[in-house]
Amino acid sequence: MKRCVVGMLLLALAALGCGSDGTAEDTGSVDPGDPDIMEDLVADVAADAVGDAPGEPGAETMEEVVEPEFPARSLPFEFTRPDEGEPISPEEVTAFTKKVTGLWKKIDWARWILRTSEGVDVSTGTDDFLGWYNDVHATKDGDTVTFAVVGGEHNMWIASSKVLAEAINGYLLTGDWTWGKLTEQYCKGLTAVVKGFVWDENDPAPYLMARAIFPHDNAFTLDAGTWKDDGRKKVVTFEGSKKEEWNWNAQTFAWPHNPTWGDIWITNMRSKDDVRAIVLTTMFLPYVIADAMDDFVREACQETMDTMVGFNKDIVDHDYYIRTKGTDGVAHKIPCSDQDLGSYNCYTDIDPTNECCQRLATDLIAYGEQRTEDCGNCIGSMYDAFASSAHFYNVPIIWDYHMAAVGNALVYGKNDMALMLLDGLKQRIDRYMHPEVDDPEPKSGSWFRELSALLVQTASVGLPLTWLEARQVHKQWTQAVVEFQDFPNWDPWADSVPDGPVQFRPHASGDSIDIEAITLFMQYCNSPFRNPAGVPFVDCDVVADPTQWGE
Repeated sequence: MKRCVVGMLLLALAALGCGSDGTAEDTGSVDPGDPDIMEDLVADVAADAVGDAPGEPGAETMEEVVEPEFPARSLPFEFTRPDEGEPISPEEVTAFTKKVTGLWKKIDWARWILRTSEGVDVSTGTDDFLGWYNDVHATKDGDTVTFAVVGGEHNMWIASSKVLAEAINGYLLTGDWTWGKLTEQYCKGLTAVVKGFVWDENDPAPYLMARAIFPHDNAFTLDAGTWKDDGRKKVVTFEGSKKEEWNWNAQTFAWPHNPTWGDIWITNMRSKDDVRAIVLTTMFLPYVIADAMDDFVREACQETMDTMVGFNKDIVDHDYYIRTKGTDGVAHKIPCSDQDLGSYNCYTDIDPTNECCQRLATDLIAYGEQRTEDCGNCIGSMYDAFASSAHFYNVPIIWDYHMAAVGNALVYGKNDMALMLLDGLKQRIDRYMHPEVDDPEPKSGSWFRELSALLVQTASVGLPLTWLEARQVHKQWTQAVVEFQDFPNWDPWADSVPDGPVQFRPHASGDSIDIEAITLFMQYCNSPFRNPAGVPFVDCDVVADPTQWGE
């Protein structure tokens, strides 16, 4: 926790009083704009700071200021919950872990993501990157597989954010080069949706984010040098996405003179749909910057962190609007009268705590401190109630921002804030696990798939899971192993795969887990905020050691 320190004169001038978390208190007795009063205050503060001479009666020694470690390396408080559910034995937990990691090993998950993601290869001479484009058609022709991006890609950074968080933590946990390369490429992918949305060299708003960018087609070889692969041939095309669309929530159009990739296309109107996942993943960037074993990973992710700081600063500095650009390249706000997808401030006149965690997570990434109003525990706002009932899609938006606020508060050492937010997250999860009859969430066919991933992610930001929740996680991941074990096209280049269209990604049922989230245990096991009060639902020793993967 930050402490008020008398000797820090400039801070003291603004503080006029200091609360337990180091924030200013308005005493109502001093006008900071009055130069005479401020001159006296400076003198008083300076005298207090100097104190009496050492050894004299009444002498005081100032305490050394201890700044919080950044990024934080442990959960700074105890946090428990009443347990419920039937316990799972250590033997069962290890057997479950080996079964799941056996699937990771069979797929060669990180390598599979590298091979089948879409983007720009370094051999083009332009900036390289990869991302999880959603609307992709794959076609095999002999020794070549073509991945054709054909859609507007409104929400590609929901899946991409999970992949990046898993890649970062998998790399730091195992030290494996392939996971490091995946981290580098997806860090560059997140940077790309900002760099690709720059209009020209003189763009005054270089940190806004597109929903997606569509650069030039490229054909290349997954060689032994850049990719440490076996020379298979890959083509990525974007021409199918280069068609104008003018929807209420996004437009796709030509972007003719981008400084990085030249004449490309973009989809604009970056919204809360994806940003909620991005700000959650951003909490892990400081760790890969600090701990990366390879410079190429650190450098790529440092650029991403700098870009995310710039992106979030633009939101804070423009009254919590996620600004966008039109066909003229000029930045503008999406009015709340049109839709609320581009603002965290549309409903604060109704209830000041509406979307408070959204603003808080943005504050922390942008400035490392709170700039919005007190969010309490981020539970009980009017927005929570009406947004959840209006559409299920709002539920993951709300919970991701809540987790992002908890996680980033911990990263930046805002411990009192984090503790209160974590208590709110506990209440949120308790309600999800014990819904009322009329609650909207369980009515969605994807509810338990989403909930199970959420449980692992919440455990990564300090929530101790119960046995009931652990069994929910085990149920979904066990079904994923059943569903994905025999998928025939993990390697679309294989001789066993016939030429022609190829389904290269398996689809998860509601009883399973999405393939892009299948390694979320990496995020949990490497998190500095794993809570020892939680039940041991996965064997992290096995997760961290690929030689132990598999039954």
